[in-house]
Amino acid sequence: MSSFQHGTATLHYELEGTGPDAIYICGMGSHSNDLLGLGIRQTLSAQYRLLTVDNRGSGQTLTPAGDTVTLADIADDIVAVMDEIGMKTVYLLGVSLGGMIGLTLATRYPERVIRQVIAVSSARTPENPSRSAFFLRAGHVMRVNNLPQEYINRHYALMVLGESVFSDMPAIIEAFENAPADPLRQSLEGFDLQAHALLGYDVREALKTLTIPTLVLSSSEDLLVPPRYQDEIAALIPGAQLKRYLGGHVYMLLPHNMPQFFADILEFWAGT
Repeated sequence: MSSFQHGTATLHYELEGTGPDAIYICGMGSHSNDLLGLGIRQTLSAQYRLLTVDNRGSGQTLTPAGDTVTLADIADDIVAVMDEIGMKTVYLLGVSLGGMIGLTLATRYPERVIRQVIAVSSARTPENPSRSAFFLRAGHVMRVNNLPQEYINRHYALMVLGESVFSDMPAIIEAFENAPADPLRQSLEGFDLQAHALLGYDVREALKTLTIPTLVLSSSEDLLVPPRYQDEIAALIPGAQLKRYLGGHVYMLLPHNMPQFFADILEFWAGT
Protein backbone atom coordinates (compact mmCIF):
# COMPACT_ATOMS: atom_id res chain seq x y z
CA MET A 1 0.00 0.00 0.00
CA SER A 2 1.57 3.27 -1.15
CA SER A 3 0.67 6.79 -2.24
CA PHE A 4 2.00 9.20 -4.85
CA GLN A 5 1.23 12.87 -5.37
CA HIS A 6 0.29 13.71 -8.95
CA GLY A 7 -1.11 17.14 -9.63
CA THR A 8 -3.96 17.81 -7.22
CA ALA A 9 -4.42 14.15 -6.23
CA THR A 10 -2.78 11.91 -3.66
CA LEU A 11 -3.04 8.60 -5.50
CA HIS A 12 -3.41 5.42 -3.48
CA TYR A 13 -2.00 2.33 -5.17
CA GLU A 14 -1.25 -1.32 -4.50
CA LEU A 15 1.82 -3.03 -5.99
CA GLU A 16 2.37 -6.75 -5.50
CA GLY A 17 3.73 -9.89 -7.09
CA THR A 18 6.70 -10.63 -9.30
CA GLY A 19 7.01 -11.26 -13.02
CA PRO A 20 6.08 -9.17 -16.05
CA ASP A 21 4.51 -5.80 -15.29
CA ALA A 22 0.71 -5.47 -15.45
CA ILE A 23 -1.98 -3.01 -14.40
CA TYR A 24 -5.62 -3.43 -13.36
CA ILE A 25 -7.84 -0.36 -13.84
CA CYS A 26 -10.95 -0.25 -11.64
CA GLY A 27 -14.48 0.66 -12.72
CA MET A 28 -16.73 3.48 -11.53
CA GLY A 29 -16.81 3.61 -7.75
CA SER A 30 -14.66 0.49 -7.59
CA HIS A 31 -11.23 0.41 -5.99
CA SER A 32 -8.22 -1.77 -5.26
CA ASN A 33 -9.62 -3.20 -2.02
CA ASP A 34 -13.21 -4.01 -2.92
CA LEU A 35 -14.39 -7.56 -3.60
CA LEU A 36 -13.49 -7.53 -7.30
CA GLY A 37 -10.23 -5.68 -6.74
CA LEU A 38 -9.05 -8.13 -4.10
CA GLY A 39 -9.90 -11.12 -6.28
CA ILE A 40 -8.10 -9.70 -9.29
CA ARG A 41 -5.07 -8.66 -7.25
CA GLN A 42 -4.73 -12.05 -5.58
CA THR A 43 -5.04 -14.00 -8.83
CA LEU A 44 -3.02 -11.89 -11.25
CA SER A 45 -0.21 -11.00 -8.83
CA ALA A 46 0.60 -14.71 -8.61
CA GLN A 47 2.13 -14.41 -12.09
CA TYR A 48 2.68 -10.67 -12.65
CA ARG A 49 3.96 -7.60 -10.85
CA LEU A 50 0.54 -5.99 -10.65
CA LEU A 51 -0.23 -2.28 -10.14
CA THR A 52 -3.72 -1.17 -9.09
CA VAL A 53 -4.38 2.55 -8.65
CA ASP A 54 -7.50 3.90 -6.95
CA ASN A 55 -8.90 6.32 -9.53
CA ARG A 56 -9.68 9.88 -8.53
CA GLY A 57 -13.10 9.84 -6.91
CA SER A 58 -12.89 6.37 -5.38
CA GLY A 59 -11.09 4.21 -2.85
CA GLN A 60 -8.34 5.84 -0.82
CA THR A 61 -7.15 8.32 -3.43
CA LEU A 62 -7.58 11.88 -2.16
CA THR A 63 -8.68 14.82 -4.30
CA PRO A 64 -9.48 18.39 -3.20
CA ALA A 65 -13.07 19.58 -2.99
CA GLY A 66 -14.34 20.87 -6.31
CA ASP A 67 -11.71 19.04 -8.35
CA THR A 68 -12.71 18.08 -11.90
CA VAL A 69 -10.94 15.61 -14.19
CA THR A 70 -11.27 13.87 -17.53
CA LEU A 71 -10.64 10.22 -18.31
CA ALA A 72 -7.40 11.37 -19.93
CA ASP A 73 -6.35 12.90 -16.60
CA ILE A 74 -7.03 9.60 -14.82
CA ALA A 75 -5.06 7.70 -17.48
CA ASP A 76 -2.20 10.17 -16.96
CA ASP A 77 -2.37 9.48 -13.20
CA ILE A 78 -1.78 5.79 -13.84
CA VAL A 79 1.12 6.45 -16.21
CA ALA A 80 2.66 8.78 -13.61
CA VAL A 81 2.57 5.98 -11.03
CA MET A 82 4.02 3.58 -13.61
CA ASP A 83 6.91 6.00 -14.11
CA GLU A 84 7.35 6.39 -10.35
CA ILE A 85 7.75 2.64 -9.78
CA GLY A 86 9.69 1.91 -12.97
CA MET A 87 7.05 0.21 -15.12
CA LYS A 88 7.94 0.86 -18.75
CA THR A 89 5.49 -1.43 -20.57
CA VAL A 90 2.54 -3.35 -19.16
CA TYR A 91 -0.18 -5.87 -19.73
CA LEU A 92 -3.50 -4.10 -19.09
CA LEU A 93 -6.88 -5.12 -17.69
CA GLY A 94 -9.66 -2.54 -17.52
CA VAL A 95 -13.18 -3.27 -16.28
CA SER A 96 -16.20 -1.05 -17.09
CA LEU A 97 -15.10 2.58 -16.53
CA GLY A 98 -11.63 1.10 -16.07
CA GLY A 99 -11.83 -0.19 -19.63
CA MET A 100 -12.63 3.31 -20.85
CA ILE A 101 -9.63 4.63 -18.93
CA GLY A 102 -7.55 1.75 -20.31
CA LEU A 103 -8.52 2.54 -23.91
CA THR A 104 -7.69 6.19 -23.27
CA LEU A 105 -4.29 5.20 -21.86
CA ALA A 106 -3.63 2.89 -24.82
CA THR A 107 -4.45 5.57 -27.38
CA ARG A 108 -2.37 8.21 -25.59
CA TYR A 109 0.58 5.94 -24.77
CA PRO A 110 0.42 2.99 -27.20
CA GLU A 111 4.11 2.25 -26.66
CA ARG A 112 3.42 1.49 -22.98
CA VAL A 113 0.83 -1.31 -23.48
CA ILE A 114 1.85 -4.80 -24.62
CA ARG A 115 -1.57 -6.51 -24.67
CA GLN A 116 -4.91 -5.37 -23.24
CA VAL A 117 -8.11 -6.96 -21.97
CA ILE A 118 -11.13 -4.64 -21.93
CA ALA A 119 -14.18 -5.97 -20.05
CA VAL A 120 -17.80 -4.69 -20.13
CA SER A 121 -16.74 -1.29 -21.43
CA SER A 122 -17.25 1.24 -24.22
CA ALA A 123 -15.30 3.38 -26.67
CA ARG A 124 -17.59 6.36 -26.02
CA THR A 125 -19.88 7.76 -23.39
CA PRO A 126 -23.24 5.98 -23.77
CA GLU A 127 -26.15 8.06 -25.01
CA ASN A 128 -28.02 10.29 -22.62
CA PRO A 129 -30.89 9.72 -22.07
CA SER A 130 -30.31 5.99 -21.73
CA ARG A 131 -30.83 3.18 -19.23
CA SER A 132 -27.21 3.56 -18.11
CA ALA A 133 -27.58 7.29 -17.45
CA PHE A 134 -30.86 6.69 -15.60
CA PHE A 135 -29.22 4.03 -13.44
CA LEU A 136 -26.41 6.38 -12.43
CA ARG A 137 -28.81 9.23 -11.63
CA ALA A 138 -31.11 6.91 -9.66
CA GLY A 139 -28.21 5.60 -7.58
CA HIS A 140 -27.16 9.15 -6.82
CA VAL A 141 -30.69 10.11 -5.71
CA MET A 142 -30.92 7.05 -3.46
CA ARG A 143 -27.67 8.02 -1.75
CA VAL A 144 -28.71 11.66 -1.34
CA ASN A 145 -31.94 10.56 0.31
CA ASN A 146 -30.19 8.06 2.62
CA LEU A 147 -32.22 5.04 1.52
CA PRO A 148 -31.51 1.80 3.40
CA GLN A 149 -28.59 -0.22 2.08
CA GLU A 150 -30.92 -3.09 1.14
CA TYR A 151 -32.79 -0.84 -1.31
CA ILE A 152 -29.53 0.34 -2.87
CA ASN A 153 -28.38 -3.28 -3.15
CA ARG A 154 -31.62 -4.29 -4.87
CA HIS A 155 -31.28 -1.43 -7.34
CA TYR A 156 -27.69 -2.43 -8.03
CA ALA A 157 -28.54 -6.11 -8.52
CA LEU A 158 -31.32 -5.31 -10.99
CA MET A 159 -28.88 -3.42 -13.18
CA VAL A 160 -25.68 -5.46 -13.02
CA LEU A 161 -26.95 -9.07 -12.90
CA GLY A 162 -28.32 -10.88 -15.94
CA GLU A 163 -31.63 -12.68 -16.29
CA SER A 164 -29.87 -16.04 -16.02
CA VAL A 165 -28.75 -15.17 -12.48
CA PHE A 166 -32.26 -14.24 -11.35
CA SER A 167 -33.77 -17.40 -12.82
CA ASP A 168 -31.09 -19.92 -11.80
CA MET A 169 -29.06 -18.57 -8.86
CA PRO A 170 -31.21 -17.41 -5.93
CA ALA A 171 -28.25 -17.63 -3.54
CA ILE A 172 -26.38 -15.01 -5.60
CA ILE A 173 -29.39 -12.67 -5.52
CA GLU A 174 -29.66 -13.10 -1.75
CA ALA A 175 -25.95 -12.36 -1.34
CA PHE A 176 -26.26 -9.14 -3.34
CA GLU A 177 -29.39 -8.13 -1.45
CA ASN A 178 -27.81 -8.59 1.99
CA ALA A 179 -24.33 -7.31 1.21
CA PRO A 180 -23.03 -4.76 3.77
CA ALA A 181 -21.99 -1.31 2.62
CA ASP A 182 -18.39 -1.07 1.44
CA PRO A 183 -16.44 0.80 4.16
CA LEU A 184 -14.56 2.55 1.33
CA ARG A 185 -17.64 3.11 -0.80
CA GLN A 186 -17.60 6.04 -3.15
CA SER A 187 -18.67 9.40 -1.74
CA LEU A 188 -21.26 11.52 -3.51
CA GLU A 189 -18.48 13.96 -4.40
CA GLY A 190 -16.45 11.10 -5.86
CA PHE A 191 -19.45 9.91 -7.87
CA ASP A 192 -19.96 13.39 -9.30
CA LEU A 193 -16.26 13.68 -10.16
CA GLN A 194 -16.20 10.38 -12.07
CA ALA A 195 -19.56 11.02 -13.75
CA HIS A 196 -18.25 14.40 -14.96
CA ALA A 197 -15.09 12.71 -16.28
CA LEU A 198 -17.28 10.70 -18.68
CA LEU A 199 -18.44 13.83 -20.50
CA GLY A 200 -17.03 14.04 -23.99
CA TYR A 201 -15.26 10.66 -23.87
CA ASP A 202 -14.92 9.20 -27.37
CA VAL A 203 -11.87 7.23 -28.58
CA ARG A 204 -13.49 5.58 -31.61
CA GLU A 205 -11.33 7.27 -34.24
CA ALA A 206 -8.11 6.59 -32.31
CA LEU A 207 -8.97 2.89 -31.95
CA LYS A 208 -9.01 2.40 -35.74
CA THR A 209 -5.22 2.69 -35.90
CA LEU A 210 -4.40 0.96 -32.60
CA THR A 211 -2.08 -2.02 -33.06
CA ILE A 212 -2.15 -3.33 -29.48
CA PRO A 213 -3.48 -6.92 -29.30
CA THR A 214 -6.88 -6.62 -27.64
CA LEU A 215 -9.38 -9.00 -26.08
CA VAL A 216 -12.88 -7.65 -25.40
CA LEU A 217 -14.81 -9.55 -22.72
CA SER A 218 -18.53 -8.88 -22.91
CA SER A 219 -21.83 -10.11 -21.54
CA SER A 220 -24.88 -10.64 -23.71
CA GLU A 221 -27.00 -9.85 -20.62
CA ASP A 222 -25.28 -6.54 -19.79
CA LEU A 223 -27.90 -3.83 -19.15
CA LEU A 224 -25.47 -1.20 -17.87
CA VAL A 225 -23.18 -1.24 -20.92
CA PRO A 226 -25.21 -2.96 -23.65
CA PRO A 227 -23.30 -5.42 -25.85
CA ARG A 228 -23.41 -3.13 -28.89
CA TYR A 229 -20.91 -0.81 -27.18
CA GLN A 230 -18.58 -3.70 -26.47
CA ASP A 231 -18.97 -5.05 -30.01
CA GLU A 232 -17.99 -1.61 -31.27
CA ILE A 233 -14.63 -1.75 -29.48
CA ALA A 234 -13.84 -5.11 -31.05
CA ALA A 235 -14.92 -3.90 -34.50
CA LEU A 236 -12.80 -0.74 -34.33
CA ILE A 237 -9.48 -2.23 -33.14
CA PRO A 238 -7.78 -4.17 -35.94
CA GLY A 239 -7.55 -7.87 -35.04
CA ALA A 240 -9.35 -7.54 -31.71
CA GLN A 241 -10.94 -10.67 -30.26
CA LEU A 242 -14.37 -10.80 -28.61
CA LYS A 243 -15.76 -13.26 -26.08
CA ARG A 244 -19.17 -13.26 -24.39
CA TYR A 245 -20.34 -14.50 -21.01
CA LEU A 246 -23.76 -14.86 -19.41
CA GLY A 247 -24.35 -13.12 -16.10
CA GLY A 248 -24.59 -9.39 -16.77
CA HIS A 249 -22.24 -6.49 -16.10
CA VAL A 250 -20.52 -8.12 -13.13
CA TYR A 251 -20.40 -11.64 -14.59
CA MET A 252 -16.78 -11.94 -13.45
CA LEU A 253 -17.92 -11.83 -9.79
CA LEU A 254 -20.11 -14.91 -10.20
CA PRO A 255 -18.38 -18.02 -8.80
CA HIS A 256 -19.07 -20.16 -11.87
CA ASN A 257 -17.58 -17.52 -14.21
CA MET A 258 -14.58 -16.43 -12.17
CA PRO A 259 -12.14 -19.26 -13.10
CA GLN A 260 -12.77 -18.82 -16.83
CA PHE A 261 -12.54 -15.03 -16.59
CA PHE A 262 -9.06 -15.27 -15.12
CA ALA A 263 -8.06 -18.05 -17.52
CA ASP A 264 -9.05 -15.86 -20.46
CA ILE A 265 -6.98 -12.94 -19.18
CA LEU A 266 -3.89 -15.00 -18.42
CA GLU A 267 -4.02 -16.92 -21.69
CA PHE A 268 -4.41 -13.74 -23.71
CA TRP A 269 -1.67 -11.87 -21.84
CA ALA A 270 0.60 -14.86 -22.45
CA GLY A 271 -0.19 -14.65 -26.14
CA THR A 272 -1.88 -18.06 -26.33
